[in-house]
Amino acid sequence: MQFSYDRTGFPLIAVPSVGVEAQLLPATKMQFERFLAEPNDFGDSWYEGVLALNPRVSHRQLTTNDRERLFITGLLPEEALAFARWMGEGFDLPTVEQWRALYTALAAESVPMRHWVPQASISSVRLVLDILMTQRRAHSLLDLSLMRGGVVEWVRQRNTWVGLGAPRPEFHANLWNPLEDMVRPIRVGERLPYFGLRLMRRGV
Repeated sequence: MQFSYDRTGFPLIAVPSVGVEAQLLPATKMQFERFLAEPNDFGDSWYEGVLALNPRVSHRQLTTNDRERLFITGLLPEEALAFARWMGEGFDLPTVEQWRALYTALAAESVPMRHWVPQASISSVRLVLDILMTQRRAHSLLDLSLMRGGVVEWVRQRNTWVGLGAPRPEFHANLWNPLEDMVRPIRVGERLPYFGLRLMRRGV
């Protein structure tokens, strides 16, 4: 598979069978804070409320027990879409079909050599990927992607929003199979600490 990088330096993986590039990892707080640093409708108090659900952790001190704190969670779909617009043309939240096609494609791809991230990429991104590869003992890109063992991710199902993913039970107890089960928030507009996102870009 071919890799490129988004405006924050994190890897995108091309999936020609789906016609998209997808973020290899769920969106991180590191990326989202780049968005917040530019003019937008979100203030410090808003972000403090989001972080209260899932506090941030330094990427330099990331452990197996707290790796979910690396990722931005607790956003509502409309807020995730604002981040997608900032990321650039063609970025969007995936559909159920796109997300599951990516899951299947990554399961069939082995992890490249350990230091596959080009030196042009920023050092913090290389460090995050190295830590995750070690923690996950990743054999396939699916292992590294945290589409399982990560967070639940917002996806479109026709005109509604649902979640796909299978977090670690230590983070959120569940028995979900993301290829079969969709997670539906009980209350519209509720912020959920285990709901994150992964963007895709059309046009591959």
